[in-house]
Amino acid sequence: MSLDIIIMDFEKLEKWADEANISRNQNLKLKAKKIEEELMKNLTQADLYFPVEDEVLITKNSASFLYKNSKTYPCLLEFIGKVLHVDIPIKLNECKFGPGGIIVSANDKEQAHKILHDCCHELQILLKGKEGHIS
Repeated sequence: MSLDIIIMDFEKLEKWADEANISRNQNLKLKAKKIEEELMKNLTQADLYFPVEDEVLITKNSASFLYKNSKTYPCLLEFIGKVLHVDIPIKLNECKFGPGGIIVSANDKEQAHKILHDCCHELQILLKGKEGHIS
């Protein structure tokens, strides 16, 4: 038996979030809703884990993660914030998800990665709870 691992394409998700935002601004609500439903499907069908660099900057009691390849995901984070009715950066437990990176309350790299994984999982649970509620 083989296990198929689905890896999220964050660049595609960012593009869709931008297209949905543009559609909403142009008053194309049906098109925006269709894109947003596809976004939600993609955000909830596989394990949600933001693509971050392996290296973590640890200072005092916080760890900073940068997104891989110096990417930022402002439209995607704005979409997630809108769905969850929260501001950017998205604060969840010990994590702050922002377009420049992710800050985690942690003392070392191992703890930081575990907390980030747990917070990404919690974020996905919150998003799953909003499925079907896109307006």
